[in-house]
Parts: sequence; C-alpha cells; structure tokens
Amino acid sequence: MNQTNSVFLITLGIATMGYLIKKFKFVSENDGKSISKFLMHTTFPALMIVSMLRIKFEPTLFLIPLICIALGAIMTLVGWVWFKNYPNRLRGVLTMACGGLNVGLFAFPIIEGIWGREGLIYVAMFDIGNTIVTFGLVYSVGSYFAVKGEGKVNYGRVLKKVIQLPPLQAMVIGLTINALKIELPAVAYDFLDVLAKANKPLVLLLMGIYMSFSLEKSQVLAVVKVLTIRYVCGIIAVLLLYTLIPEASLFRNVLLVCVILPIGMTILPFADELNYDTRIAGVLVNISLLISFLLMWGLVVGLKLA
Repeated sequence: MNQTNSVFLITLGIATMGYLIKKFKFVSENDGKSISKFLMHTTFPALMIVSMLRIKFEPTLFLIPLICIALGAIMTLVGWVWFKNYPNRLRGVLTMACGGLNVGLFAFPIIEGIWGREGLIYVAMFDIGNTIVTFGLVYSVGSYFAVKGEGKVNYGRVLKKVIQLPPLQAMVIGLTINALKIELPAVAYDFLDVLAKANKPLVLLLMGIYMSFSLEKSQVLAVVKVLTIRYVCGIIAVLLLYTLIPEASLFRNVLLVCVILPIGMTILPFADELNYDTRIAGVLVNISLLISFLLMWGLVVGLKLA
C-alpha cells in the first residue's frame, strides 16, 4: 500500500473510532466541544507557530489567501441569490454554509500526513484567507438574516472574535518570529513541536465524535443545493488551477485539495449563537466532510499529486 492510501485509510480509521466511542456512549458531543476548546487553545496554536517558523517568504505565497477569499465570496454570493425565496431563518444558515471552509480541523492533519510539514506552510496561508471569509463574511451574512434583513451587524464584535482566536494569534506570533529572524531556544521549539504532533490524532477523533446525519425530509433539497454550490465551484476552481498552473508543484497540489474542503465547523457555534437550526448546520458539515474526504482521496491518487 502506498503512502497516500495509507494516510487516507488511517484518517478514516481514527475518525471512525471517534464516531464509535460516541455511538457507544463512552463520550458525548458535549465532550467533543470540550476537546475542541482544548485543541483551539493548545495543540492547534502550537502547530500554527511551528508551521509559520518554517515559511520561506515568497511573493506567490500571498496569492493563496486571495484565492481562498475569492472562492468563499463567490460561493456565498451564489447562495445569497439562489436562496432568496427562502424564509430568513433558513436562508441565513444555508447562505452561511456556502462560504467558510474546514481548514484547521480537516485539512491540516490530512495534508500533513501526505506532504509533511512543508505542505502545512501553504495550507496555513490558505487559512488566513479562510479566517477573513469566516468571520468577516459568513458571520456577517448570518447576523444580517438573523435580524430579518435589517442589517444590524455588530462589526466591532466580529473583529473582536477574530483577534481573540488563539490559532490566529499564534499565526501572527509565528510569522513575526520568522520575519524578525528570532531564534527560539531549543527547549521551547521542542515543547511546541510535541504539542503540534498531538493535534492530528485528536482532530481526527473529534471529527468522528461530531459525525451525525439526522435530518427532516423537507430539508433534504436545501442541503443538496448548498452542496451543489460548494462542489461545483470547488471543481471549477480545481480545473482552473490545474490549467493555469500546469507544472506540478507543492504550491499547486495543496491548493487543488484546499478548494474542495468541507464546510467549516464554525457554522455550528454561529448557528447556535444566532438561533438558527443547528441540526441542519450539523448535517451539512458532516455530509460535506465525507464528500470532501472522497474527492481529496480521488484527486491525490488520480492526479498523482503526492
């Protein structure tokens, strides 16, 4: 078995383990929320710092966040138009689901497994754009429809949420240390590296714990529409990148995978905060996880990206 298939099978196995320990009631989804908070304040920031320290600044790197922002904006715009005849409460959660991507909790462990820490450099830059889309666009759209189109969005609150994100703070710290060429003591780097290595298995277990597919029949068509928007736009992006960057490179290969990532899990706390239907948000996240997993596997193997 080659390395790529091994990575995807191990990923599937650990996520399945997470689903089974929830199914047999060893843990609950509330436990999953605690694990998520733990990751956001420990292993994920450590991974971001270690990844940022490895970046060799090149002009092309700064194109990556722009590609992510463009993709998220286009998908959100299509959703805004397509769901215009839906009630505001449903339109809000569906349009939010069109924008953000699951980079930190989904892409990081898989890309690290396939391309190693070098691949994380590119996905970390992609996550900068995703952070802007998620908190600057997705949250604003959700807030807009939550007040029935009156547009009373508290942008100061949104900005505060972005600034307080531990992974984002860690990204800035890592980039600053890198740019100023500050040498970390060996023991400090090793400490962060050990924490960073713990991120991958814990994230995959968390994905399984959150897995659920309970949905009302009346909502099935709406879910299909959201998934159609995301994956049609994603596949078009894949074709454009593959055509415009014909020469194989780590830059191109990681981007090909990033543009078909699943719906960001931030939609769950957003839907809860804005009093939307969290069940439809959860189902959208979980179905997209499976679709993206299979598409990524097919792309990496079919196009020989690894």
